[in-house]
Amino acid sequence: MKTIITAMLAVLTFTCCMAREKKPAIKARLKGYPSGAIDEYHFHAGKAIVKGRFVNRTEHRSSTFNVTGTDLFSNQEFVRTINIEPDGSFLELISLPHSGWVYFGGAEIPPAFIAVGDTLDLLINGTGDETIISGSGATGEVNSVWPRLETQFASKETRTPWEEMNREFMLEWKNRKVRELDRIASAIDADTITLLNGCSDYAKDVLKTSLLAMPLEQALVALHQWWWRTRSEDRKPNPALTISSDSFFDFLSARQSYLMDNPLMILAADGGGVVNNMEFYVLNAYLYLVNDMERWCKSTDSDELGSYKENFILPYNYDPGLHREMLEYDKGRLIPVADYYSMCSDSIRSRFKFDHTGFMMQLCLLHRVLDFDFEGSDGCFLTRKAEELAGAIPQFTDPSICHHAVDVYRRFVIEREGSARIDASNPTPGDSLFQSLKEKYAGNVIYMDFWGIGCGPCRKGMLDQRTLVEQYKETPVRFLYICNEKDSPREPSEKFLTDNNIQGEHIFISSDEWNLLTNKFQFNAIPFTLLIDRNGNIVEKNVPPTAAKLDELLK
Repeated sequence: MKTIITAMLAVLTFTCCMAREKKPAIKARLKGYPSGAIDEYHFHAGKAIVKGRFVNRTEHRSSTFNVTGTDLFSNQEFVRTINIEPDGSFLELISLPHSGWVYFGGAEIPPAFIAVGDTLDLLINGTGDETIISGSGATGEVNSVWPRLETQFASKETRTPWEEMNREFMLEWKNRKVRELDRIASAIDADTITLLNGCSDYAKDVLKTSLLAMPLEQALVALHQWWWRTRSEDRKPNPALTISSDSFFDFLSARQSYLMDNPLMILAADGGGVVNNMEFYVLNAYLYLVNDMERWCKSTDSDELGSYKENFILPYNYDPGLHREMLEYDKGRLIPVADYYSMCSDSIRSRFKFDHTGFMMQLCLLHRVLDFDFEGSDGCFLTRKAEELAGAIPQFTDPSICHHAVDVYRRFVIEREGSARIDASNPTPGDSLFQSLKEKYAGNVIYMDFWGIGCGPCRKGMLDQRTLVEQYKETPVRFLYICNEKDSPREPSEKFLTDNNIQGEHIFISSDEWNLLTNKFQFNAIPFTLLIDRNGNIVEKNVPPTAAKLDELLK
């Protein structure tokens, strides 16, 4: 109660100080936004062209660069490699999971918007950081207008001052961001944004959404910083400093139609940050499905039944006898997966005063269902994921969510069942490079760690693994640490490795080779890791190595 009263007093104090400032009226919906020009099919996968030229290009530059991004429906990264001709020109037809903003690796190019079916045209000055971004259709319009529009509306305070972050400042910062959000919403509603004059309705929708996303993302980032600052070393919250999500995000319900129930957020310049932070700090009720693995154990052994004690999710194909045994532990609390997700939705709506299950809630649930990264690959896992998807389907009312749910799961099943194997007679350059890296260590368990000298989590992971590397140095286990020599020059990298006694195999590859591997494995962030068994098969991705797992693979 004291925490709530303190927060209320802080808000009241700040409100009194700002009493003379005219507040824009909060409108549930904005006039003419969205326009309706962007329908569900604009969120489907498709092709786009990336073309352009490097001018004043220096010698020894890479012959490739990467277009990277995130499929915000499946929450999976994608990487597309662009080949640069000797004269500096490039032209590639690339596949996209949906229209949106992309980033560039291996080239000094700012983020750009690219719509499925359009052409993105880049003119890059190789001796400086100047890039001219243009293109066809909405792609050209958005990239032409956004830098000026962002400058016009961007707050001068885009980052929260770390040293000033206390509870009162956080609430003041939130209110400041809400006022910025309302000023932008009022300008959209009144149609007074002159820079949008002459743009197509498609481009206007993308640009307006990007404006709305700016202050929302800054509020979310502030809470993220606060969350980490107020945690102890074991990540437990300090009750005296905690700010509840309910109070911090009390502004969302009145603006639900264009913040929470707006599929266009997928296309916003800050859309990725909004989606990820919203998922973690507002919609995390979906993220904690208890005993996800154990509920699939069908054993009737009395000792193993104890693992069901805290499990209240009922498999659809349960054994009646086992069900009776489980009820003794759970006292009749067993429910189907669909009911569990319904409970989560009800909880979120009640906490944040939402009217219904909006787009952002559905997207968060979709991410939960499509979380494949840290799971096994057996048939039981496919069955479990099928049931989770079936349980979530009643919550999916947005057509684009339904489309991606089915499409991503279909592709996932194909990959896991081995139907989409690489044609050994026609390997890609990335396949050949990966094979050559493995061949030298054939017959060993291999842990591949793609890292960079400027990556803090990469360095920490290598430091943490020193004991494990030492433990297995006399066994057929090899630790391969691979880096891009352009981004991690040998001299400082080798100094770090030597000074910190990082054992294992250290491999420096060229920027072009790095791009081939990031394309093959579709990662655009490091550390990225692979665990490979003695037969050369990848058994885990992005999972820290453990003695138990290594021992299992050595059997």
